[in-house]
Amino acid sequence: MTTNVICRTKKVLASDSRWSTDPLVDYPTCIAFVDDTGFDKLAVSKLYAMVFAGDGELIARWKAWFLAPTLNFMNLPPVHRLIPNTNKLNSIVISLVKNATAEVTFASGDFMAHREAARFAGSGAQFAKVCYAAHECARKAIETAGQSDPATGGETKFVELDTGKNNLSLMQSTLFDMKNALEQRGYIMDIGTKKVTPINEWQPNAGGTRQAIANAVASVSAPTGLPTRCWTDEEQNELRRALQQVAMEEGRTA
Repeated sequence: MTTNVICRTKKVLASDSRWSTDPLVDYPTCIAFVDDTGFDKLAVSKLYAMVFAGDGELIARWKAWFLAPTLNFMNLPPVHRLIPNTNKLNSIVISLVKNATAEVTFASGDFMAHREAARFAGSGAQFAKVCYAAHECARKAIETAGQSDPATGGETKFVELDTGKNNLSLMQSTLFDMKNALEQRGYIMDIGTKKVTPINEWQPNAGGTRQAIANAVASVSAPTGLPTRCWTDEEQNELRRALQQVAMEEGRTA
């Protein structure tokens, strides 16, 4: 799960760095998670930035597409995918931000707002909003959300759109790297008791624990804490138009 903040007044984007799974099969109070993998939820180009939440596979595809030298509209990634061997549909949440003004030129999904100054998304959005109203600091809002929302955590990633200052990963990890990190050094959290156990030490009473983890890792994500909401055709067309504007302004047309 995740918390994202878009601060318009100070032109800052911020996000946590935790990736997690759905509740494990046969262990509905438990999720697996991993922090600080280098697989960031923010992507920045010359004039625009994208803020992501949702399905990890879709985020990986959109990040690769958005950061490519040429924006290929003949191969636009999907916004939904069906998880293999299940009837579960996962989707992505995207915000497109203009760096010069911090204007949100496109957004899908559900957001909270603090007047016109900032907007918040994810499972920790409410906590982030309360903190921001008091301190007007996007990074502090993420850190505070992590203290109250067990699904938000890890290093707070940020981009200052005015200066370009950021702490995004210099060597961007892949989705495979992130999943491998989850399986090797992740944790199991009981979301009822908040007890956290290293994934390699987790030994519940029932069997089949490794398969339960493997199945969950297949759909690792940065969920918003809300049910999957399918994009409408109109939203998909609006995103395409917004990205065509990016391609034109940045000279990244084919």
